[in-house]
Amino acid sequence: MPETASARRAIGLIVPSSNRVVERVAARLLAGTPEIDCCIARVPYDGIVAAAPAAGYRLEPFDTAAMLLEEARVDTICWNATRGAALGFAADRDLCRRIEDKTGIPAVTTALATLALLGAEPGRRVGLITQGDEAESLHVAGQFRRGDVDIREHLWLGITNNLDAAHLTGDRLLAEARTLAARSRLDTILVWSTNLSGYAAGLAADPASDPAILDAAEIGINAALISTSARQQR
Repeated sequence: MPETASARRAIGLIVPSSNRVVERVAARLLAGTPEIDCCIARVPYDGIVAAAPAAGYRLEPFDTAAMLLEEARVDTICWNATRGAALGFAADRDLCRRIEDKTGIPAVTTALATLALLGAEPGRRVGLITQGDEAESLHVAGQFRRGDVDIREHLWLGITNNLDAAHLTGDRLLAEARTLAARSRLDTILVWSTNLSGYAAGLAADPASDPAILDAAEIGINAALISTSARQQR
């Protein structure tokens, strides 16, 4: 008897329009769970935020993306992007509430999931790798510190074109992570862009000598999977 659509679980990911990495990470993470589908919607990429604007997100594209994912009957919707840290985490909390109100589907974001993950382990000595310029790096580091995350060092890659970030290799990111970790004996490196191959850098790392490498895209997808599993158990 063929499997019915209602018997399958699905996560829904909203990603910036120029993202090329989230699909790669999702394919690897979901390779061992063929019973879970991954549905992806896109919203326009608005560029790097160096300081939090009062306006926050442009919400209409998110409304459209979320309602399209609702048509696919996903179990959880995740905004798999790092913008929430630059805007201020309250913007992501408001976005989750809006998505849930419009669709009835639980919503998570990469930024909020990262804050919860690092907040649950306050002893981590964290280094931050960001995509853009020094101003962005300083701003995001400050936002995490205000969220009680111990950012000890930060490094910026100077990439202003989001599509260019997707072409940076995992080996290059691993080298940058090692350079950053050596400055302050860091135990954790957070690669803060879902369009950087932090996941590939983590796979190439040596667990015995390298710091733990946390990939933003992976954090968001795992948060969606955890939410979906929790919903299934209700």
